[in-house]
Amino acid sequence: MRNHRQLLVILIALMACVPALAADGAWKFERDPRDHPMLTYAEGGKTVFLMACGRAFGLHAKYPATAKKTGKATIVLANAKTKMTFVGEFQEPEADSATTFLQWDLGYSRQDPGLFGPAWNRQKTALLNLLSAGPITVSAEGRSYQMPGVSLPDWRQAFDQCG
Repeated sequence: MRNHRQLLVILIALMACVPALAADGAWKFERDPRDHPMLTYAEGGKTVFLMACGRAFGLHAKYPATAKKTGKATIVLANAKTKMTFVGEFQEPEADSATTFLQWDLGYSRQDPGLFGPAWNRQKTALLNLLSAGPITVSAEGRSYQMPGVSLPDWRQAFDQCG
């Protein structure tokens, strides 16, 4: 009986540690040297998700399936309420980054007169809402990973103002 109690105590202690071990990721909001907003999610010391806004609106994410070195790529970001598809391209990751998907300006071309217009802003707002209400699932080619929703102060207001 004593061994069963000891085993139970050990199992409870291990179960208490599992969420802490699994939750090694963290969101970070900062501004670049030009005062442009930048939101990142990092796990294990590598950036998994990056969104920044300045002269362009950049969305970088770790591709959930096997990433290629170049070519077109599509990812889906989803939470319990919203699902958004992003068409972009593969990119080579940098040393401190695991991002292998890149999309500029929410899929609008630089010459599109709608860039930063009302429809673009509605799409940006939908993305910001999605990121606020986690967990967020990033998926492609039948593979996926999750990130928690963003709950940092001031990040949303900064991105509401860009574009």
